[in-house]
Amino acid sequence: MRNDDKKIREMEKLLEELKAQKESAATIVENPTRKGFGFWKVPRVLSNLRFKTFMVLVIAVLLLLAALPFAAFWAIKGSTFTESKGSFLEQVQALNELSTAQAFTKVIIERQDNAVFGKEIGIDLPGTKRQLLVVVPGSVKAGVDFSQVTNADIKVDEKNKTAELTLPKAQFLGGPEILFDQVEVFSYEGLFREKADIKEAYELAETAKEMMIEEATGQGLLQLAEENAATSVKEMFGLVDFDVQVEFKE
Repeated sequence: MRNDDKKIREMEKLLEELKAQKESAATIVENPTRKGFGFWKVPRVLSNLRFKTFMVLVIAVLLLLAALPFAAFWAIKGSTFTESKGSFLEQVQALNELSTAQAFTKVIIERQDNAVFGKEIGIDLPGTKRQLLVVVPGSVKAGVDFSQVTNADIKVDEKNKTAELTLPKAQFLGGPEILFDQVEVFSYEGLFREKADIKEAYELAETAKEMMIEEATGQGLLQLAEENAATSVKEMFGLVDFDVQVEFKE
């Protein structure tokens, strides 16, 4: 009987040990599973974090790009184009003579006279006549001298963002330019006549310049120069939303 009880106790003890080993093994298996779940969860967290950071950076860049035009506008308005008469005057004078108009023209000079030994005579004797035809091409420039503008010529209304400018009238700049390499001379000299000398050539050049001025004036070159000047001023101050009215002195 005792032996049976002893065997029963040994069997119970063995069962308890087996049960304890089974629970321990289950715990060991369960723990790696939990650790594995945490390991695979980390990349997902990092991925979400990187995506959110990327989206924040994209939004920041877009906001920066959208703000650049406004920043540039206020920088120009605040530094270069301040709303004051002195600044207007400085900017207008800086244009100097940049606003110009140019005309290309060609004048024809025709001369006919009678002379003997360099002395003109009033009658047409054989061998004393000379006929001269000169074609002179060149260009003429006209513009407004902005350096002559003063404070008295500018009226500024900062509240309504308007300005009135009175500019000097356009004038010819530097005189006509003759294209000497393209001048054409046709002449006929009688037996007792000589060809034109250097002195007469200079006289012809001065005559050609006067004719170019007259022709350019007739073509409206001065009016065109004033229109270009007014357009330049309006475009310049239009950058800061100023409505500019331009007039020219009489």
